[in-house]
Amino acid sequence: MTNERRSDEVNVLVKALDILDRMATDAPCTVAQLCQHTGVTKPAAYRILKTLDQRGYVVRDEVRREYSLGPALYGLSRAARNSTDLVRLARPAMQALHEEFGETVNLGVVSHGQVVYLDAIESVQRLRTTVQIALRDNIHTTALGKTILAALPEQEVREQLAEADWSPITPNTLGSAEALLADLPRFRAQGYAIDDEENEVGSRCVASSILDSAGRPVAAISVSAPTPRMTDETLATIGARLVETCKRVGDALT
Repeated sequence: MTNERRSDEVNVLVKALDILDRMATDAPCTVAQLCQHTGVTKPAAYRILKTLDQRGYVVRDEVRREYSLGPALYGLSRAARNSTDLVRLARPAMQALHEEFGETVNLGVVSHGQVVYLDAIESVQRLRTTVQIALRDNIHTTALGKTILAALPEQEVREQLAEADWSPITPNTLGSAEALLADLPRFRAQGYAIDDEENEVGSRCVASSILDSAGRPVAAISVSAPTPRMTDETLATIGARLVETCKRVGDALT
């Protein structure tokens, strides 16, 4: 894509946001009113409003020829509130896991083939795993990503993995979508997924998904630690506790 085309697309996005911002404070509005207050030309405003109408972000009164905010925006607003509620509700559960096991606890979601960390409580031990909030990580090398994938239909899993970078990170990193798909039934059955030094040499991680009322994963909580402390027995113990914890958080979200 050329720089000129990128600039045109950004300009259209800015104009669309200007229109939505104006409607948020003064709706319903006619096209003329929107153009007057935003500086967007009528041809551009009509094109933008037509697209927003098709996607449900605005609705048009055919009689008055006025536009108001649409139901799709209410959905986004609810999602934003849910995200805030998620961090708030998960924090005490994460703190309890941190106090019980003394290791680093993370909260993450999946977006476009990557894991995004929303919250973390680091271990106080000298040798520990660390992560930055808002950091993006691989969906296929992390326990957070894999446990969320295990709760999704296969077609959605393939769509997420199509955006993944399959370059090896460690000798244990899986090299293909098919290899990961073969592991998902086991993760689904036990309720938690494992990163066995696939994302970082010397670190193991276990995670379980937080499910909404429809059984879809909205996020996941993980516990990570240096490999010498995360034995198979410890991993299984933490995994079982994560399943219980994530179910409680999911129930509180509904």
